[in-house]
Amino acid sequence: MPGKRARRHFSQFREFEKGLMIGTKTAGWSTRRVSGQVDRSECAVRNCWEQWTREGTHARKTRSGATRKTTRLEDRRIVRQALVDPTVTRSTIRADVGVAIVPQTISRHLAEANLKSKRPFRALPLTPEHRQLRLQRCQARSKWNVTDWQNVVFGDDSRFVLGQMIIVYRCGGALSLPWPARSPDLSPVEHVWDQLKRQMPSCYSVHDLELAVQDLWAHLPQDNIRCLINSMPDRGAACIAAGSDPTRY
Repeated sequence: MPGKRARRHFSQFREFEKGLMIGTKTAGWSTRRVSGQVDRSECAVRNCWEQWTREGTHARKTRSGATRKTTRLEDRRIVRQALVDPTVTRSTIRADVGVAIVPQTISRHLAEANLKSKRPFRALPLTPEHRQLRLQRCQARSKWNVTDWQNVVFGDDSRFVLGQMIIVYRCGGALSLPWPARSPDLSPVEHVWDQLKRQMPSCYSVHDLELAVQDLWAHLPQDNIRCLINSMPDRGAACIAAGSDPTRY
């Protein structure tokens, strides 16, 4: 077949083929005749014969390959960053390592450590049970106004990572209402935790973590909290209008 013949012309030689070409050329065959015998291009036959006459061997030369851009220490640093913060991006890793490397190099190092990149969910996947609970909750309080929501105590659990990979769960206040699972768009406290985490300094003990959270909590802008509480009627209405699908909140 023409396709197979074309691919064969550019594939690597087997040792037998190299020996056959050199033997037939030594016997006085023309390059065209040898090319037809081994089903290779005349250029390939000519190059093989010239290497034999020039170097006395037909072995392929070993190549050094591309020069490494990172050291072993920097390779470990790339992997460690991905382990400490699974949400870190390749551009952030490259800036922290301080070496001019392409994103594909970072991906290759992570793949060698059995780490795969994943795209974050734009919205948490919802099962039919989740959708039903979300819709029931919003419909039951569809008549509530901002004043009603101001009497609700919002609370949540949040996770913090300490310096030695210790996971600490900080429990929020007592919930006065049942909150459906996988519904951060219906809970304004999620935005508060996000704001706290963005300002959270590095903590290496539970005591330091408690002090940092208390200090940040005391200095939270109350206008932001009021805006979140005032958005509760709109959050419920958006969920009902979307048929319990995730909303922009």
